[in-house]
Amino acid sequence: MLEVELIRNTNLDRDFIFKLSTDIENFSKLLPKYFKSLTILESKNSEFLVEEKITFMGRSIVVKTKHVVRKPNFHSIQILNGLLKNSYFSELYEPSVSGTRITIDVKLKFNGISKFLFLFSFLIKNQINKVMDEFILACETQKNSSKNSLH
Repeated sequence: MLEVELIRNTNLDRDFIFKLSTDIENFSKLLPKYFKSLTILESKNSEFLVEEKITFMGRSIVVKTKHVVRKPNFHSIQILNGLLKNSYFSELYEPSVSGTRITIDVKLKFNGISKFLFLFSFLIKNQINKVMDEFILACETQKNSSKNSLH
């Protein structure tokens, strides 16, 4: 299992960035390079069964995921099928003096032929960090464009 902890700070308000992160139906608009589409198959309370068409490290895959959203600051995603079945992402959004501190714990479980990917852990960690940075930039851009449209 590959474990990665990501910690980032942004000047964005926690509620704003949390809302963007957990807007499952529109998330592909935020990061279309990586998330081609997210379709909610089932929803019950704050749990969602989702089919995701994603691109990661040049590969396009379709996975089913379970999202759990606990307002105001917790979001988890579990991969339910495929070569990364039982992988897990846990996101925590905490207010900070300058905005929001985001902590994401990633636990990637490699199954079947994907076990050889563990040899590329360094590249996978770099890619996860890149996606995280692009997510924050996309959220900041969204905030700035919505601010500009109000004037």
